[in-house]
Amino acid sequence: MSAILFALRLGRWGILGFAALGFVSTFTQALAFYALAGHSAAEQAAFGNVISTLAAQFSAILPPPFRPDTAAGYVEWRGFHAVSLLFTVWAVASATAMSRVDEEHGVIEAALATGTSRIELLGTRVAAFAGGAVVASAAAGAGFFVVVASHHDTPSWTGLLEESLLLAALAICCYAIALLMAQVSSPRSATSAAAAVLLVLFLVDSLSRTFDWLLTARWISPFRYYDLNQPLPPGGTFQPLSVLVLLATAVIALTAAGAAFALRDLGSGLIRIPGVTHVSRYDAASGPWWRPPVVRDVYDRRVGLLAWTVGASALGVVFTWLTKTIIQPLLDIPQLLPYFALVVHGNIYPSFLGFIWFSFAQLVFAAFAITQVSRWATEDADGRLGATLSQPRSRASVVLERIATLTVGAGVMAVVSGLAVQYASTSQGIDLDHQRLIAASLLLVPFALVFGAAGAVLTSWRPRAAVFLLGAVTFASYLDTEVGKILGWPLWVQDLSAFRLFGTPLASGVDQRDLAIMVLLVLAGLGSSILLMQRRDVGA
Repeated sequence: MSAILFALRLGRWGILGFAALGFVSTFTQALAFYALAGHSAAEQAAFGNVISTLAAQFSAILPPPFRPDTAAGYVEWRGFHAVSLLFTVWAVASATAMSRVDEEHGVIEAALATGTSRIELLGTRVAAFAGGAVVASAAAGAGFFVVVASHHDTPSWTGLLEESLLLAALAICCYAIALLMAQVSSPRSATSAAAAVLLVLFLVDSLSRTFDWLLTARWISPFRYYDLNQPLPPGGTFQPLSVLVLLATAVIALTAAGAAFALRDLGSGLIRIPGVTHVSRYDAASGPWWRPPVVRDVYDRRVGLLAWTVGASALGVVFTWLTKTIIQPLLDIPQLLPYFALVVHGNIYPSFLGFIWFSFAQLVFAAFAITQVSRWATEDADGRLGATLSQPRSRASVVLERIATLTVGAGVMAVVSGLAVQYASTSQGIDLDHQRLIAASLLLVPFALVFGAAGAVLTSWRPRAAVFLLGAVTFASYLDTEVGKILGWPLWVQDLSAFRLFGTPLASGVDQRDLAIMVLLVLAGLGSSILLMQRRDVGA
């Protein structure tokens, strides 16, 4: 029991943070429903019809909703599905932290020295995350209940319990898969490998709703079994077999992860990729191109940057191919033509491509920034930052070099993914404005820097909690642009959201005011992080 409590203490930031995010997500989406749909049955029925029509064409991203004319159906679609993705990110971060962070810090080795077996150590981490997932899922259900009860609606306690159970089961299943990948791959690539596998499983499920050739393969995805259930709205369905499949998958993956952890050496993965044989040299490199610190940092992270670039480019191509598939059925609905006339200026395909792809690209670039911040926090804790400062180096230069490295990485991703979207759009016969596509792609760089600067502040202030706090900031920023206008939040609050400041550059061009605000946020974050870094003890 003491080992489980210790594991809970190590993961307390994740449990508290994601429980709060789950509560806020369902809470705000429930408020948004009553603000949009009204309170009369007629208003809610009309709202539900519009949502059902639109959501059916965007099923490649989210499954179609059930009873969106009710608060339960709408929040299940817009709130709980978003929370399930948040919990997946949490599962990846928690599962890979054991190999990526704890092994490097000697935590695992110290625990094994006390006589604790590897299986017992792994079991305590799993039990701690499972308990945290149950608490966080209950918090998400509580956020929905508070709003619905305050509007004098009667939620289904059975449906709420089933929804929370599904959410927890999916999180535990994703954790088990990520933990298995962390044991198979090397500690440095554990997070990337686990995230890549779960992203592929998510896309297999989501894209199977558009591409029939994926229908057979979608049954391997844990997200498929989550989507089969819609227990929250009245008349919804719940399949206990889906929960059993998720838990059985988790047991199988955890068993395999335990076997891999018992067989592998600490500091390396079970599967080792042989490298090129070369003579080891210990002399400093003489080439002048290695002297700029940013070049060294980018080279050190070249494999991860390549993976992010290829992944972002591939997703850009997929979403470009989906544009006509999504839009053409909408154009055949006469009731929606007046809506398009109001929100779309010019060619409808570039406008929707900008909405579909760049909305998703913002999430990709925000995630890329968070991974870089995670690396900065790790360097602070494992002594690498202290070694760097002992050369000697100024603390301000370290902060600036980190941001410069993030700028280069985000720039490479933006350019290559923009070229991929341009090629795919040409092959699909979608005529894009080349200058706007270039501007929109490059605008992703300052967008990522907003989160990088926020991460620099958090790393300089509380490095151990920086990743989870930045995740909360990112989610709050996303939620701000989703419901801020609906709920009537002040304009200055909405301007704090990088997602809102990004705008629609492919359709309407870059807004110079919003770009200036993003630059000011980055500069404010840089200045604050330098001041905080000067006053803090490294490693504390």
